Amino acid sequence: MVIKRADSPTQDSIRAVWEQLAGRYCSDLSLIDQFFNEIAKKYTTTSRHYHNLQHIQALLAFCESYYGQLKDADVVAFAVFYHDIIYNVLRKDNEPRSAQVAVKRLQALAVPAEKIEQVKLYIEATQTHAITAAVTHFADLQLFLDFDMSVLGAEWEKYEAYTHQVRREYRIYPDKLYYPGRKQFLQHCLQTEYIFQTPFFRERYEAKARENMARELEVMSERQ
Repeated sequence: MVIKRADSPTQDSIRAVWEQLAGRYCSDLSLIDQFFNEIAKKYTTTSRHYHNLQHIQALLAFCESYYGQLKDADVVAFAVFYHDIIYNVLRKDNEPRSAQVAVKRLQALAVPAEKIEQVKLYIEATQTHAITAAVTHFADLQLFLDFDMSVLGAEWEKYEAYTHQVRREYRIYPDKLYYPGRKQFLQHCLQTEYIFQTPFFRERYEAKARENMARELEVMSERQ
């Protein structure tokens, strides 16, 4: 007899959000369940250490906290669910590929075309954090991108855990390849005028994010 493994509390809470979100557009419960199972499977593979269901849960918590400031909360939530559904450290096109998966699934759920297009743009924007004129709600996308970057401004213990988790995701690369790329990312962030795009996140996380990244650079220098 095959015993089905029970969902984790994290997965249960995320499923509840998904069912409510997708249920606003589609009455086919089996399809909604099928698509959530696909999401859960993708985000719980053994190669996921940071870009997993805990990451999705954290972003959904931000969606709830900032709900009153979002013009189209459903677009943001759908973008959260699908923005990392494709995550292969050997490829550089994960974001557009994730966006294409989102488009196909949301079409099947009968989500309006204009919302699907916005979800696609939001997911693609996570690749460069550039905002195009095609975005309907500029501030919504800014908040979504800040949600995704929020870990940079976490307390050091959480930030340090995030760096270890990402390193495990890129364990296929030796240190001599991984750390120069990581250093380049950190230096690029520190050289920008702002890491976060919205006043809310700048006030709350900007200084801490810069402190964390500078500290990570120091730690890397000490290892060399």
